[in-house]
Amino acid sequence: MYYYTSIHSDDYTKKVKSKALEQYLISHLEFEKVSHLTFSKEINGELIKIRGMHADEDGNYGFDTLDGIEEVNLIEIDLPQHIDAILESIIADVAIAIANEFSLKIDEDNGLN
Repeated sequence: MYYYTSIHSDDYTKKVKSKALEQYLISHLEFEKVSHLTFSKEINGELIKIRGMHADEDGNYGFDTLDGIEEVNLIEIDLPQHIDAILESIIADVAIAIANEFSLKIDEDNGLN
């Protein structure tokens, strides 16, 4: 089972400025900044986290901190373990909004039905 939804370009070459992602998530989608490139929002009683990251061309990543990263090419939405149809629909809408805003795509194996 997948516990996150990934949003990125086909080959991970398209990058999004960290400041642009932050501004969009806070002002348009009403997420709160937890730390650099990490955001959260309570939706239907579940805490949803979004994280911007830098990945290689295969989507692999590894990091100790996101501090200092000014561009991201991968955005992940953590999915709660207990997800119902309503919450799944809301998270899907958030993922679609982010993908549309930054001309990215939602990974086909995204953990959502």
